[in-house]
Amino acid sequence: MNKTITLLIFIFSLACVTLMRGQEELKPTATQALVSFVFTNPLNKEVVPHKKFSVESTTTNTVFELKTNLKGRAAILLPIEDAYAVHLPNWENFATLEIPEGKFQKHHIPVPFYELPKAGSDVVIEIPVQIMLLQENGLPNESVEQLTIKSGKTRRVYTIKTDKNGVGNLKLPINASYVLSLNKAPHYYKFNIPNRPYSAWQEQVVFERKKGMEKYPSIKEALFNFIFEDLDNRRCPNEKFWVKSLSTGKRYEGTTNAEGVAQILVPINDNYSLNEATNLDFERKEVQLEEGKDLIVETIMYQALSTPQQKDRKAAQDKRAKARDKAAQVAADKMAHRLDSLKRLSEDKALDAIVRNDLPIPIKKKTFRIRKAVTAKVEIYEKQLEVNPEAFEEKQKPILSTLERFKDNWKGKVIVTDVTESMNPYLEEVLIWHALNLRQGNGAAKYVFFNDGDNKTAAAKVIGQTGGLYDCQGNNEDLSEVLQTMQLAIQSGLGGGEPPENDLEAVLDGQGKKAAAEEVILIADSYSRVRDMALLSQIKVPVRIILCGADEKNAYYQSMTADINEQYLTIAHRTGGSLHTLKSDIWNLSEKKEGEEVQIGQSKYVLKNRQFIKLR
Repeated sequence: MNKTITLLIFIFSLACVTLMRGQEELKPTATQALVSFVFTNPLNKEVVPHKKFSVESTTTNTVFELKTNLKGRAAILLPIEDAYAVHLPNWENFATLEIPEGKFQKHHIPVPFYELPKAGSDVVIEIPVQIMLLQENGLPNESVEQLTIKSGKTRRVYTIKTDKNGVGNLKLPINASYVLSLNKAPHYYKFNIPNRPYSAWQEQVVFERKKGMEKYPSIKEALFNFIFEDLDNRRCPNEKFWVKSLSTGKRYEGTTNAEGVAQILVPINDNYSLNEATNLDFERKEVQLEEGKDLIVETIMYQALSTPQQKDRKAAQDKRAKARDKAAQVAADKMAHRLDSLKRLSEDKALDAIVRNDLPIPIKKKTFRIRKAVTAKVEIYEKQLEVNPEAFEEKQKPILSTLERFKDNWKGKVIVTDVTESMNPYLEEVLIWHALNLRQGNGAAKYVFFNDGDNKTAAAKVIGQTGGLYDCQGNNEDLSEVLQTMQLAIQSGLGGGEPPENDLEAVLDGQGKKAAAEEVILIADSYSRVRDMALLSQIKVPVRIILCGADEKNAYYQSMTADINEQYLTIAHRTGGSLHTLKSDIWNLSEKKEGEEVQIGQSKYVLKNRQFIKLR
């Protein structure tokens, strides 16, 4: 807020005049200027006699003592090419007088002066005060406003109206502070008139009413203006925002109006997180009143999908995810039925056929032969990798392909895996990787398997407490502990349930499984939505995300178009992590700036307010 104080006492007329009567003996010279002072009380216009004051050279510090005569006048010869400070009895450094180079100069200085009330005195001195309302562009505010001004000293209230030039005039006592309020803008502005002999005072106040903005900041509260636009720059109503205090946890809410604006007032001198209904903690703000400022206004231009657009997109995503669940269920049931229909003596042959033809092993089948099948595949893959390091990529195995690429970098990491229905075709890859690690002497990782809440209904799934998490150390060379833990997680789940999954709850669990965990590997279905994005700010390590279904053609899903849910890009961006698919490794998502776009396969994503949005 710009504030300009106009003190009429500082307006000095440096003009040549006739010498005052009785002081004709003082005449300017080539090296000295004649300076005369006239003291007048601005309140009653009377002259002020017998008043002592001094003039001090700012270069030599020489002090000249003066005293007004009966007519309130005093004169002195001062060396040229110097500046002088004028000291009054009740105001040190009242003014500065500069005398330039030049012969025979004469200067006349009018000095408004009156005695100030002493401490404890009942004397009240009022001076003319002008309040000027300005628009943000500096021009006068032409709307007529009623101003209420309250004295902090006497609690007296003054009421005036501004004119079409934004100006309101009144008289106020000096030596007091004041709070100015306007209609719907209480405690908007504060100013102080010190105990000094001012002849007048002016305050310039920036205040402008705008359509759709009915709240205003104050000397105690900062104002957040959230402006919501969709990706086509259309303003969107009924969008929810809230600002949360990081010190008290208190939440301040607002909803966008017809102009797409949500206004939220919060106490100053605090730190806050900014939140939108689908994008929590997207920014943090320190709200501190800086020196020289009177008010705090934060305007946030927020661009995203509108709520109706998000609803349509979620419906489409859930439809694709359910289709994957259904296809996985049909294929898994078919494979299990085939095994169940064979006699026990033939089961080994059936599994041998699965291994030989490199079909997905039916992990849900609880039999020791599953472990044997995994081990058999590992032996085959080891030989193939010796000949062809890209064998996993050619076999369309995204988990193994990625883990093989980073086997030297991701040793002993925490691996968090989605075991809901749509992931059935990929789960054998986690077990194969575990066995390969052991055979290659790389040690074992820690595992967390999640199924989105066991058998809980949707209503019972509380963010951060959904459950369905199963973990193990993965240090048994015979695979039994990892396999049994995975099977328990699968059997305890709903076999697919709802499309959204509790990925981040599982990541947080994995983050806590290892002291000083440097990063977590998340294996997830690229189609599924993340149920618990609200937990993202709690993740303190980079998340390396391996996505299944992003760019490979699994035998179960031949008819489905590859897709990546944008939430996974946001997770990698905010945690400093990365995104990995069958063939691609995207490392720099955390470095992307607002408005930057990312191309992954046939899809393009844009970063808005620290979250990625799929464009096509």
